[in-house]
Amino acid sequence: MFKIDTLRLLKNIFLFQKKIFFISYIISIVIGILFGGEPQIIGLSYLFIAPFSHFFIYEIQNKNQYYYYYNLGFSNVILWVSTFVIALVNLLILIII
Repeated sequence: MFKIDTLRLLKNIFLFQKKIFFISYIISIVIGILFGGEPQIIGLSYLFIAPFSHFFIYEIQNKNQYYYYYNLGFSNVILWVSTFVIALVNLLILIII
């Protein structure tokens, strides 16, 4: 039972992050190329771009979509934390490369 609930929660977090991830990553790659093309620069720019994308997509453009995730058991804080955690993991992976 715990595995099923955990997988369901992760699936819904990734569903939430899907819009943020692709837009932020494209912008981060462009910024990374403009500033030297190093993977660390791409990861660092993603760390700053992802929260801004989250804000513009979900706070300004689709504010009502929070209700969908709230009904699944996610608060705004959990969704914001997930954005920062994914950005930090992305940065750490790109630093290692």
